[in-house]
Amino acid sequence: MKIPAYAVSQIISAVLDARPLLNTWDNAWEYTWIFAWGFLGIAIARITKSFLTNLVVIGVVSSSLVLICYLLLTWGWWVPIVPAVLVLVINGMELTALYQYDKALRSRIQARQAIIERTFETIHNGPLQSLAKVLKLVRYQDLPMQELLPELEKELEKLDRELRGIYDFLQREPPTEDSSLYLGNHLVLNLQDPLHEILYQVYTHTLERDFPCFRTIKLKIRTFEPLDEQCMNTEHKRGLCRFLEEALCNVGKHATGVTCLEVSCTASQGWYTLSIIDDGLGINSFREGRGTQQFINLAQQLKGKFLRSPLSPKGTICELSWPVTKF
Repeated sequence: MKIPAYAVSQIISAVLDARPLLNTWDNAWEYTWIFAWGFLGIAIARITKSFLTNLVVIGVVSSSLVLICYLLLTWGWWVPIVPAVLVLVINGMELTALYQYDKALRSRIQARQAIIERTFETIHNGPLQSLAKVLKLVRYQDLPMQELLPELEKELEKLDRELRGIYDFLQREPPTEDSSLYLGNHLVLNLQDPLHEILYQVYTHTLERDFPCFRTIKLKIRTFEPLDEQCMNTEHKRGLCRFLEEALCNVGKHATGVTCLEVSCTASQGWYTLSIIDDGLGINSFREGRGTQQFINLAQQLKGKFLRSPLSPKGTICELSWPVTKF
């Protein structure tokens, strides 16, 4: 009896008090209403990406949804409010958590890859160079065994020291700390120092290494000008130092008969240029090694260009240029 009584009361109130009767949407429009608020929650999660910001936005939008439903109710329309609020909050909050997890996961992967790259660069310009020298002694030197064995023993002992030095460095300073550069022989450079000073230390240390072609150099020309480093981070500076180190190592290994070495880092016509020029025979190979790929990537990061080509009548130029303007 209560239900008919309520129905009669609604009818009487609608006639006497001009109270509107409640109307409802079709099922299709109600589902559309719920889905629309669910998609809005997804959009909010994609735009905000921050938990606190997302919480504030979801609270404001949920309050707006309740207010809209109340206004529609006063006009005589009953719309689904609980399902719409639930789907809005769930989509907005859960997807934000998923985005935060995905962001953290990508950050860990990038950090891991950066550690791998830095460790490989340190090994590539140190122990691998010594290992290449050992292989060259074994393959291409026609030395008697009594002369070859002492040379191999000396190089292998140096290789052992270099590997242990890298291990000690990584134990002292975790790879996640990117403010230092290890060059070998326990020499660690601070990448917060001015770039021209760091490059000079790399130049000096590398030329002290025991490469056969360094012994024939009679003339060394060097120029390291101070640079504007406002737009450079430590990764850029690390890459430039590794570029200089490997280019000099290539001169020491391959520039047969080199007598003149010119190394410069200068600014001209809106460009910085770090170049290494020698007059040795060099090698004519178009194969891109790991080092070449790294320098091409570095040039792309600096919005610059990388060049390595033979000179006439002999010699090789290895050059990295990047614009003075912000990149």
